[in-house]
Amino acid sequence: MTSRSGAASPSEVHNHIDGGAAGVVLQAGTITGDVWVAAPRSPHPVPRQLPPSPSHFTSRAAELAALDEVAGQETGGQPALAVLIGPGGVGKTALAVTWGSRHAGRYPDGQLYADLRGFSPGTAVLPDEALGAFLRALGIAPEHVPPGLAEQAALFRTLTAGRRLLVLLDNALSAAQVRPLIPASAGCTVVVTSRLRLDGLVSEGARFLDVAPLAQPHAVELVVNAVGRTRVAGELDDVAELATLCGRLPIALRVAAARLASRPRWPVARVVAELGDENSRLSRLSAEGEAPVAATFDWSYRALPEPAAKLYRLLGEFPGASFGVDVAVAATELADPADGLQQLVDASLLEEVDERRYRFHDLVRLHARAQRDDDRFEVLPRVATWYLHAMTRANMVAIPIRWRVSPVCEQYRTSPPAFGSGRAALDWLDEQLPNVLAVLEEAAAQRHDEVAWQLCEALWELFLHRKHFPLWLRSHEIGIGAAQRCRNVVAESRLRCQLGRAYLDLGRFEAAEQECGRALELARAAGSRHNESVALDQLGTAAQGRGDVAAAIACYTGSLEIEAELGIDRGVAQRHRRIGEVLAKADRDPEALAHLERARRMFADMGDEKDEAKVLVGLARLDARAGEVPAARRRLERAWAVLSESGSAVYQADVLVGFADVAEHGDDPAAARGHLAEALKLYEQVGGPQVTRVRARLQRYAAEVGEPAATEDPEVGGDPGEGAVDHGEATGAVPDDRADGGDGEPGQAGE
Repeated sequence: MTSRSGAASPSEVHNHIDGGAAGVVLQAGTITGDVWVAAPRSPHPVPRQLPPSPSHFTSRAAELAALDEVAGQETGGQPALAVLIGPGGVGKTALAVTWGSRHAGRYPDGQLYADLRGFSPGTAVLPDEALGAFLRALGIAPEHVPPGLAEQAALFRTLTAGRRLLVLLDNALSAAQVRPLIPASAGCTVVVTSRLRLDGLVSEGARFLDVAPLAQPHAVELVVNAVGRTRVAGELDDVAELATLCGRLPIALRVAAARLASRPRWPVARVVAELGDENSRLSRLSAEGEAPVAATFDWSYRALPEPAAKLYRLLGEFPGASFGVDVAVAATELADPADGLQQLVDASLLEEVDERRYRFHDLVRLHARAQRDDDRFEVLPRVATWYLHAMTRANMVAIPIRWRVSPVCEQYRTSPPAFGSGRAALDWLDEQLPNVLAVLEEAAAQRHDEVAWQLCEALWELFLHRKHFPLWLRSHEIGIGAAQRCRNVVAESRLRCQLGRAYLDLGRFEAAEQECGRALELARAAGSRHNESVALDQLGTAAQGRGDVAAAIACYTGSLEIEAELGIDRGVAQRHRRIGEVLAKADRDPEALAHLERARRMFADMGDEKDEAKVLVGLARLDARAGEVPAARRRLERAWAVLSESGSAVYQADVLVGFADVAEHGDDPAAARGHLAEALKLYEQVGGPQVTRVRARLQRYAAEVGEPAATEDPEVGGDPGEGAVDHGEATGAVPDDRADGGDGEPGQAGE
C-alpha cells in the first residue's frame, strides 16, 4: 500500500507492509506525545427535513392510527404509501408532520420533506427540482445530480435501496409529480398530502386516508388549548359556536384563537358576533366549502394595524416559498418591518419557518392577494432588483475578477466584501436559489425583462460551482428569452455561453456547439470581444470533447489572440495550457511542450502557484514519454506540494493519476497501482466518470496478477449523467478550470 503525510511526494513515502488494512491507516516513524485519529464520517448523510411539529395539535387519533397501520403493513417489497386527502386548511400537513415526528425513530436513515406547492398561486414544484434537492440531501454533490428526471429517479432508487427513510410530500398536485419521488426500499414510508384524490398512485400501492374537519369536541378543544382553559371556562357554548363558524377547520380555528389571545379582555361572544357578520361577505375568495375560512381571514385582517396590513397585502405578491426580513424590506420599502411581521405571526396569518424566515399558508396568500393595494404591482420588480444586487455582491466574492454584462457590479467595486469567503457567498446563493428562480420566472412572465436577464446572468457563479443542471438549463432558457425581448444581443450572447457551459459539463457537445456558435455570431455582430473569446474557448472545448484536434486548436488560438488583445494575461496562459493538452493528447509532444512551458512561465510570473501546478502535471507526462522519468517525478512532487493544500480532492487525485502514468513509463506497475488506489479514494469523494476509469485501470492490473476484480459501489461508481465532464487530465478530457474564459475560476471560491 501507499500512504501520505503532509505535502511529501508519493515517491518519498513508498512503504510496504504484509497483510491487509481497512479504514484509516496511519504510518509514521518516531512519535512523541499522543496520536489522535479521527474516524471517517459516515458515507450516508442523515437528513432531518421535517418542519417543526405544530403547537396545539389536537386529537386526530383515528388518522394517526391509520398512518401507523399503513407504515406497519406488508407491502410486498414496495415502500408504504399513504395519501392524506382533504380541503385546504383541514390540517393535513400538521397531521403528517406530527406523525412523522413521533415516529422518527423508525427511520434511522432520515426524513425528507418537500412542499410541492401544488395549490399555491405560483408555479408548482417540478419533480426534477424536488428530486434534485433529495439527492443533494442524501449526499450527492450538486455537480453530480443528473440533469434528466429519469436518471435522477434511477439514482434516487439506488441511494434509497435498503434504507429506512420517511418521505413527506406536501401539497401534491398529481400522481406524476409524486411518482418519481417514491424511494425503492420496503423499509421506507411515503406520506403525501393533497386536496385531490390522486388515483394514479393506486398502482404504487397507495392507501388513501380522508382528513375531515375536526369533530366538534376536538375543534372546541383546539381553541381552549390555544386561548387558555381558565380564560374561556364560562364561555364554552360561545367557543362551540365559534368552532362552527370556523367550519371546524384548524387553520381558521388558529386564526380566531390568536385573535382572542391577543385581546384578553374580549369575551368569546364578541368574536362570534363579528365573525358571524362576515360569514358570507368574502365567499369569492374561497373554493367551494371554504367560505368560513375566507371570512375568518378577512375578520382577522381588518383588525390589523395599517403597517402590518400593508405588509400582509404586499408580501402576498412575493412568489417565493419563504422569505426573511430583508425581502420584506425590499417588497414593502418599510425601514423596519419586524413589528409588523410579528403581528402577522401573532394573528396566525404568517408562519415562522425558523428564527429568520416566514411563509404564508397558500390559502392565506390567496386572501392577501385579494386585498387591494396601489403598490402591489411594484413588489415583484422591487424584490427582483434587491435579489440582483444581493447576488451580485455575493458573486463578487465568489469570483472577484470575472467580466459581467450587467452594470450593477460597478456600484460595488469599492464596497467592502459582503461575505467573508467565497464558500460563504456560494452557500448563501444556494440557500436563495428556490426564491430566485421563482422571482425570475415571475419577472419574465410579467415582462420585467431587463431585470430578468440580469438575474439569470447572476446565477453563473452558483451554477458553475454547484451545478444544479436541471435548474441551470431551465433558468437560462427563460433568461435568453428575456434578453431577446430587450434586443440586448450582448446579454443574449453572454447567457448562451453560460448555457453552453452547462452542456459542456454534461458532455452534450452538439448542444454546446449550437449555443456557443450562436453566441459567437451575436458577439461578433455586437463587437463584444469578451463574449467572442468565451464562445471560441467553449467551442474549442466542444471540439476537444468530440476528438477534433484541429478545430479545438483553431478555436483556442482564436480565443488566445482576443485575450492578448484585451490584456488578460491569465486568459492567455489558460489558452496555452489548453492548446498544449490537446496537442499532447494527439502525440504532438514538441508542440505541446512549447505551449505548456509558456503557460507555466506565465502562471509563475503571475504568482499563480495552483495553475502552474496543474501545468506541471501535463509537463510531467511529456517528460515521462521522453524517457525523463526522474524529471517527471520532480515536476509532480512540486505539483503535489501545492495541490495537496488546495482542499480539492479532484486536484489531488489528478496529481496521483499523473504519478501513476509516470510510474508506468518507469516500468513500476506496483507503484502505479498504489497511486491509482489512492486517487480512487479521492475521486470517490466527489463521484464522476474518473471513478469508473480509475477502477477500470485497477481492474486491469488485478487481472494481470490474477486477483479478483474490485466491485463497484453503485452509489459513487458510475458516470453521473450523459457524457459528464471528466476532471482529470490523464484522459485528455474537458478541462474544468474556466469560470469565464480566463476571468476567474472555481478554485477562487474557497477550495
